Amino acid sequence: MLLILVLLVWNLAEVISIYRMFKKKNLLFDDRFTKTMCMAITTISSVALSLYLELLIPENQMSSFFLPILVGVFIGWRFGSIIKAPATLNGIYNGAMGGMMGMMLGAVLQNPALCNIPIDSDSLIATNMYVITVFIALLHTIVSSFIRYSIKV
Repeated sequence: MLLILVLLVWNLAEVISIYRMFKKKNLLFDDRFTKTMCMAITTISSVALSLYLELLIPENQMSSFFLPILVGVFIGWRFGSIIKAPATLNGIYNGAMGGMMGMMLGAVLQNPALCNIPIDSDSLIATNMYVITVFIALLHTIVSSFIRYSIKV
């Protein structure tokens, strides 16, 4: 679980740094470019952070159902508010969808029987969980680096 916590902090730091870059340089780009970049980072960030939260919060708590979606909505709202009013709704939608996808992926990683995946071994479940979380972290890093590259002026 320490690896998942480290990946959560790493991806959260990337989201915060990209948000600061957008806030600083948002007047340099047109709304179409900014909207595309915000949609990309909102979706992947919501998936990643909600997946990590779903894996770190115990299953029996009620917050494990709502917290990942609320985190996704918050990320979408913050990135959507950089642009104009209609994009805020678009950001909230992308954040909520990313939050739900991450929550569902985390639930399936913890209990593969939800999707009739025949995995019986606890060690194989843990291995799949760590492989997919590292893959999501790398995917988030790649998308973040593409966004950083496209923002450079």
